[in-house]
Amino acid sequence: MKGKWREKVDMIINDVSEKEGVNRSEGGTMVHKYVCGGKCGWYKTDSRTAGFNRHDLSEKQKKLVEEAVKQIMKDLTVEEAKWQIHEILCPGHPRPRPERNSSRLT
Repeated sequence: MKGKWREKVDMIINDVSEKEGVNRSEGGTMVHKYVCGGKCGWYKTDSRTAGFNRHDLSEKQKKLVEEAVKQIMKDLTVEEAKWQIHEILCPGHPRPRPERNSSRLT
């Protein structure tokens, strides 16, 4: 099952990277910043020293990532998609699983 989600996350990263004109690593960081809720242990303890600020995405970048997520993970709610993407991008640093009553991406 993780392979299916990894593939979708890779598709999102590739889409964002291509549309933003950045390399895959920068695209992955943008996606991670979009999905990070600041609730995982790594964010609370190590993000500052790593220079990872989830608040520095522009509105344009947020919309770009959100559209890619909506298109590729349309079978999930926004919070479910963010949780699933975070599980792939930041393994071992769980973010709380969302409730099942969030609104769908479409």
